[in-house]
Amino acid sequence: MRLLLVTRGFPPRSGGVETLCRQLAEGFAARGDEVTVVTFGGRLARPTRQTGHGHTVLRLPSRGGAFEWSGALVPLLRRLDADVCHVHNLHSSVAAGVWASGRRPYVLTAHYHGAGHSAVARLAHRPYRPLARRIVAGAAFVTAVSDSEASLVERDFGVRPEVIPNGIPLFSVAAEPTSTILVVSRLEPYKRVDAVLRALPLLPAFRLHIVGDGPARAGLERLAAGLGVRGRVTLTAPTLPDLHRVYGEAAVYVNLSAAEAFSYTVLEALSAGTPVVTSGDAALAEWSRRFPDAVRTADPADPAAVAAAIQTLAGRRAHVDLSRYDLPAVLDAYQRLYERLWVRV
Repeated sequence: MRLLLVTRGFPPRSGGVETLCRQLAEGFAARGDEVTVVTFGGRLARPTRQTGHGHTVLRLPSRGGAFEWSGALVPLLRRLDADVCHVHNLHSSVAAGVWASGRRPYVLTAHYHGAGHSAVARLAHRPYRPLARRIVAGAAFVTAVSDSEASLVERDFGVRPEVIPNGIPLFSVAAEPTSTILVVSRLEPYKRVDAVLRALPLLPAFRLHIVGDGPARAGLERLAAGLGVRGRVTLTAPTLPDLHRVYGEAAVYVNLSAAEAFSYTVLEALSAGTPVVTSGDAALAEWSRRFPDAVRTADPADPAAVAAAIQTLAGRRAHVDLSRYDLPAVLDAYQRLYERLWVRV
């Protein structure tokens, strides 16, 4: 099979979409398939071609921030040959590019949150919606990574996606929990890491370890100082080499994001045996319904509620069945989808 993956971001960029696309590229290359990734590369002088891990990555010069685009995308998509085209992220220009290039059939994984995460992005959603409907309608298959995301897509576009959850190579960590609260996140306002900080004064026996970076970092540092807890907060880069051990040693993991289509980090924490506190918003609510003994929800606007949830779970070990999220099982699900696409063609 010749698989073409089209995505706005690909490692070394970080994020859930980037992680899934890397897993698909490496996973299907390891199964003997020919995999090409088309992605944006920022202010490159010219397109670049990289090979490694059995697949090829074509990076295109691109412009823009939240609405990154490349004039080279559509012409390239028209030239490339592939048996399966799989595009990621409905609200990125790569999805529009696949649709505009006339490539048929294609698989769309929506990574859809229902709204933008900034005022500018929210304003842009309305004029983009007619094109988004065409992109969804033009897909041979639409997939979502959670039931919550699938419901949003169905609500807004009238199509019920097939749900294929994200996955990881499951791991376990033999570690005794410490008094550390762990957050692993891009430091963006909608991730609401500040809500964890606001609960910390109510948790004098705990330290907070934040792994990540982003535009909200400076504000979080100022908030920690203003709350008098800066000495109990550690911020480290997202490239932390021993992150599995850090997950396993945490007393509790916290994700209070306002918008998640899935959350790899919750899955990683549970795999390490660490209980989780979430906001209960979007797909995060599914974790507490599925694993009520290991995952609790708390209102991010209420520091006392966040602190209480952390104290309730801290020090416990999470023992849950994560077999449906094992990466080989996820790759098998996409394999079956691609094979159905060949039958339709």
